[in-house]
Amino acid sequence: MALTNASLTQGSSVTNTNNVITGTGVFDDLMESVTAHLEAQFQLGRITGTDFATVYLGAMQSALQASVSYAIGQEKTNAEVALLTQKQTTEFAQTLVTGNQTPNANSVMGKDITLKGEQAKGFKWNADQKYLKTLIDAWTINTNVAGTPVTTITALNATGTGNLNTQIANAEPTG
Repeated sequence: MALTNASLTQGSSVTNTNNVITGTGVFDDLMESVTAHLEAQFQLGRITGTDFATVYLGAMQSALQASVSYAIGQEKTNAEVALLTQKQTTEFAQTLVTGNQTPNANSVMGKDITLKGEQAKGFKWNADQKYLKTLIDAWTINTNVAGTPVTTITALNATGTGNLNTQIANAEPTG
């Protein structure tokens, strides 16, 4: 954040005729109000002599502190608005929708969701392939040792519920 003198005392100048400081900065506006109130209190006799200088200095310090706080707050707010606008732009670029809708299938997030779904299918297919390989290895060992492809283990038989052919069909990739 760059707090500039211009934001506090923008357009300040001293008039030659009556030494009045004018400007449109935050500090200028606050001091104009403070000065008017102090002059009114001085004219009413409520502030006199050296008290005026003390009160004026305190009011000037408070006005300067409030001006700086306000200017910094404005810059912070402007930066936050710019950040939120950028975030909205980024979110749109990732989803191709505005608001709280499901991301478009062709957006970055939509393609990511599709990819994760396909990866999940791939993990299941890989697990089925490994299970099938285990069954085929067991069937091969059984055939070589017993001399017959028929066993009492249903998964290794060619027919029946949950048989080897069912396992082969389940191990084929889908979609």
